[in-house]
Amino acid sequence: MKKIIAALDVLYFSEEQVETFKYIAKETQSPLTILCLDNIISELMPMGSVDPEGYAYSYEQISAEKKAAMEARRDNNLKWLHTICDSGNTEIELKDTAGIAAIKIIEESRFADLLLINNSTSFATLYDTNPPRFVKDLLADAECPVMVLPDKITPIREIIFSYNGTFSSMYAIKQFTQLFPGYADMPVKVVYVAEKKERSIPWASKLREYLDRHYDAVEYITLEGEPATEFLAMLIHRKDCLITYGAYGRSGVSRFFRRSHADNILRTVNIPVFITHP
Repeated sequence: MKKIIAALDVLYFSEEQVETFKYIAKETQSPLTILCLDNIISELMPMGSVDPEGYAYSYEQISAEKKAAMEARRDNNLKWLHTICDSGNTEIELKDTAGIAAIKIIEESRFADLLLINNSTSFATLYDTNPPRFVKDLLADAECPVMVLPDKITPIREIIFSYNGTFSSMYAIKQFTQLFPGYADMPVKVVYVAEKKERSIPWASKLREYLDRHYDAVEYITLEGEPATEFLAMLIHRKDCLITYGAYGRSGVSRFFRRSHADNILRTVNIPVFITHP
């Protein structure tokens, strides 16, 4: 079994998001730990909030009524979350995590095999980008592979491995393969992103040898034209597949695997995206 953790904002979540976490945990044949992020302080104190005199609000200045309302919402949501988690056959542990959300999740990721997070997860201080800055920070700093999920998932029918011959792209493929051995009979597409006009798949024989040991049916595709644009066009209307991506937020990677291109995928498609880095 694997250790699968999922980050959830207890102030704002849906039953569909929880069911999505349960689906992935079931696919790994592992129990699930949901990190219940109690982020009332940042919800009450938007970054840069100032009064008309130019003074920043402090936590103590927040009205007692508003704070009490937030705490009541959190307590009610936790009861609801327990109800959702008690249904079904997935073994689920709920873990309270007080403190700064991103720091706590990264700390937990050091001792996990996979981190799950919804692509819309954010907090009051971080409503500034799409995908949210909170998600992007986790992708860059997490110490285990991360799967970014849509709020509602469609059953996965195909795996798409993005590959450009680099160590980071192959590392993502291997990490995914080790985490999801039950996908051996799932159709696989290896999408080679041709760079520097090199159309031959790097290390093709070794790649085939590795994948043939783990998957029954593998198809190899080489993209033409601008790699990032063509890759996005291939995925934009898909809802029944999952893709892997390597080296998010790391320097020295290829132009396709740059963070901006991964952000375009996360922003545009509505499918699970598995991202990791060595």
